Amino acid sequence: MTDEKKTNTFCGTPEYLAPELLLGKGYTRTVDWWTFGVLLYEMLTGLPPFYSENINEMYHRVLQDELVFPEDVVGSRARSLLRGLLTRDPTKRLGNKGSGEIKAMPFFAEIDWDLLLGRKYEPPFRPSVKSAFDTSNFDETFTAELPMDSYIPDSNLSDTVQQQFMGFTYDGGGGGPMSYGPNN
Repeated sequence: MTDEKKTNTFCGTPEYLAPELLLGKGYTRTVDWWTFGVLLYEMLTGLPPFYSENINEMYHRVLQDELVFPEDVVGSRARSLLRGLLTRDPTKRLGNKGSGEIKAMPFFAEIDWDLLLGRKYEPPFRPSVKSAFDTSNFDETFTAELPMDSYIPDSNLSDTVQQQFMGFTYDGGGGGPMSYGPNN
């Protein structure tokens, strides 16, 4: 999708939906900067910024309520970044002119982007693991659950939808690149 191109698909997790999506006006890739702002806010405070258990109330808050920060939890650099990312007007939202304006925010002042992209930063924490299958770092509440198959019997595509894939093939063998598409 190009920077200017709009789409109208209504999809996403309710807590993360941007105002332009809720209003059905179509949206551009700037919607992702809103979502990033919601995620960052939640990581810093424990809840999304306009959260309500009532989805309609939450949508109303996204469209109307002032962005509020818990006392003594979010510093001034984070507040500035979040205010920019959670600007309701997508044409004025931080990131509308590209990721460079976000990277330049004081919140990211200590980040050397070349080191980050080159994976040269040492992580502040490395969990101790015995193998790729070691689950000792996960709460037993989750590891004790029995896995459930997500297969749903009789969930085949309708004939109409199935016809849209007529002639479509998949070739994953032969060691070469995979190919997808009509009559490969």
